[in-house]
Amino acid sequence: MIRIAALTALALLAPDSSATGQREKPPVPDLTAGGERDDKHDWNLGPTGARGWMWGWKLETRDARQILVTSVADGSPADGELRVGDVLLGVAGAPFDGDPRALLGRAITAAEAGDGELELLRWRDGRTESVALRLPKLGEYAATAPFGCDKSGEILERACEHIAGHMKGDIDGMVNALALLATGERRYRSAVAELAARVARPDDTATLEGRTSGLFAWRWGYRTLFLTEYALATKDRSVMPAIAEYAGLIARGQSGVGTWGHGMAWPDLNDGALHGRLGGYGALNQSGLICHLSLVLARECGIDDPEVDLAIERANRFARFYVGKGAIPYGDHRPGWDVHDDNGKCSVAAIIFQLQGLEEEARFFARMAVASYAERERGHTGNYFSFLWGPLGAARAGDAAASAFLREQRWYYDLARAHDGHFPYQGGAGMSGGEHKYGDWDCTGAFVLASALPQRELFITGRGMEVREPLVGAALDETIAAGRGFDSWSMASDHHDAMDAAELIDLLWSWSPAVRSRAAKALARKGGRDHVPALLAMLRSRSLDARYGACQALGALGGRAADAVPALTEALGSDDVWLRIQACYALAGIGEPARAAAPAMLRLALESDDADPREFTQRYLCFCLFYPGGALRMRGVLSRDLSGIDRDLLYAAIERLLRNDDGRARAAVARVFQLLGEDELRPLLPAIVEAVRTPSPSGVMFANGVRIAGLDVLARMRVAEGIPLCIDSMDIDEWGKQDRILGGLRALQAYGGAAKGELERLRALRARLGAHREARNMQKQLALCDETIAAIEAAGDDVEARPLSELVPRKGRR
Repeated sequence: MIRIAALTALALLAPDSSATGQREKPPVPDLTAGGERDDKHDWNLGPTGARGWMWGWKLETRDARQILVTSVADGSPADGELRVGDVLLGVAGAPFDGDPRALLGRAITAAEAGDGELELLRWRDGRTESVALRLPKLGEYAATAPFGCDKSGEILERACEHIAGHMKGDIDGMVNALALLATGERRYRSAVAELAARVARPDDTATLEGRTSGLFAWRWGYRTLFLTEYALATKDRSVMPAIAEYAGLIARGQSGVGTWGHGMAWPDLNDGALHGRLGGYGALNQSGLICHLSLVLARECGIDDPEVDLAIERANRFARFYVGKGAIPYGDHRPGWDVHDDNGKCSVAAIIFQLQGLEEEARFFARMAVASYAERERGHTGNYFSFLWGPLGAARAGDAAASAFLREQRWYYDLARAHDGHFPYQGGAGMSGGEHKYGDWDCTGAFVLASALPQRELFITGRGMEVREPLVGAALDETIAAGRGFDSWSMASDHHDAMDAAELIDLLWSWSPAVRSRAAKALARKGGRDHVPALLAMLRSRSLDARYGACQALGALGGRAADAVPALTEALGSDDVWLRIQACYALAGIGEPARAAAPAMLRLALESDDADPREFTQRYLCFCLFYPGGALRMRGVLSRDLSGIDRDLLYAAIERLLRNDDGRARAAVARVFQLLGEDELRPLLPAIVEAVRTPSPSGVMFANGVRIAGLDVLARMRVAEGIPLCIDSMDIDEWGKQDRILGGLRALQAYGGAAKGELERLRALRARLGAHREARNMQKQLALCDETIAAIEAAGDDVEARPLSELVPRKGRR
């Protein structure tokens, strides 16, 4: 059974996080003066054979200066020199004057390149002294490592010896087997073939019929990935029936907008139809991209299935949207424009597009991966997938780019490698046991697949890869520079705050969305209106990157950029989808002075564009016009006040936006319901009824918002069509059921005696709710259900529900 159930934890916004919350930063304990460790996890201390705890905060240990030894392996270099309770205070005779993880990792690299002696400052029982550990001499990393590097080859060989003797695990086991395949060594073939034979026997859950939950996208995606690479590397056709079966299931389980979740878009959730809405909370791109990749490789294996072809095209369209805009996020979220990669998803996308010969897309995501070297420790529920896919994606920018990417992380890799050659899970600093989801995973394959890049035996390690425009020279230097100043979690602003305004404005021209975003925020922190003329000049540039950057900076300046409203309003008419959206965000950031742009934004909502088939322009207009503020760090231009806005234009825009395929966008529009009187709401009632009746195909995580708000409007106005919708909306097996049930019951109770016709269905709902597997967590819902039944039974007939035909004004008479 897959060991990944914890991944069902909710992440509302990209980027993904294994955050420890926003609590106050605690003091760093002095372990030599009575200070005590907390409950956060410890670390493997490289090939010393010891593990140690150090103080951490939000995935960083840069403020720590001590390492508490927590275990020592028998027969390891640390055996006899270190013991549990020792405190390491420094390396090479000097105390730690920076992050002890990085300093120890670099000292290990240097020791292995020299005579093998690792000198440590050890505190024990009140006494500090130097001790020397003898590490195996592995030589230096080549400047081009892992290419032409004996040390990388030695690390790979030792790791594979470990894997061959420990063929176990599920996802981690298959990744480890892929590492064996990636070497090209025939001596590992029998062990891998044995695993392939087991994986190629789909169990009785391999069906789209009758399944409403489960982690099937993870299971089927990684199984198909492993089997396809195995079949392509070994020419063993015995696994082809399983590949065909899994690929067919994955393709048919894809949502209509090209995504997968923890599971599939099960037909029984969509009235028997394929490609409907996903179950659970909707899209999960971490698993979805592996499904996408596995279908591309299944086709490479010769699978000829029209459903597979269509699924690849839908998935391409979904992932392609993020090109030039930011990292692929957790699910149906905005691009992660603050980061270069998000738990390995850009890296996987680089491989997917490169395998299909889609060079522009592959080039962007590969470059994002290369610049993400300092962000790899981040990851929702942990960073296993970040380290697995990072170097493989960076390699799509060429060998030099892969070398530069790995060079920046060398200390981490050497710290992660245990004395017997395997790689345990390291996790992020400051994570507790409950957040440490991969602690028992064998991460060896995830770390050493990068060392197998030179062999090019697998498609994920570069088989058949031709990089037509490799990232080299000044472009590579610029890409590595783009990653400077980023860290794992807290995204410290020091790097950019140290720059002057001219330097920051230069960075707004960057190819990197993350650099532009951080430069814009840093520029805004410098205050003043004097940056606006330069930004307005950028807005007229021929460079789209510069125009995006100008929009971001103007939005970050807020009301100080009021003079930019006319130019930003003009930018709403751009042919470029992303520039239109960035102009919308900038106007929302400016706030009240941008109200003059509201009519133009509403008119934009009514336009169609073949270049924007999923209407992302309309999606982001929902936020920029109506979002009340909070998580998106912005407030919509019309989120507080609709005075002076042409009602016909407003109604037409709202009707269009309530049909957007994104649940969060629709929920933002629902804010308007609170700002309009009942007479003003009448023209919108048909659109509100439809938004309640038909859930959004994407953004399932947020789809409740418009449905609950809509039911409230229909109940307040006693709209007859709303009565059955109250029951219809209370599906007790779909995501967000608890809030939706409460909202539906409150709305139904407001109808009083007019709802008596639904009592039979309401009693049936009560019975199902009482027998539900989560009934003990829904006592509030059960109590309100009982209260609603009693209230409707006791109600008189004085409340009259009226049909839409009587309430909605005829066209032209608004």
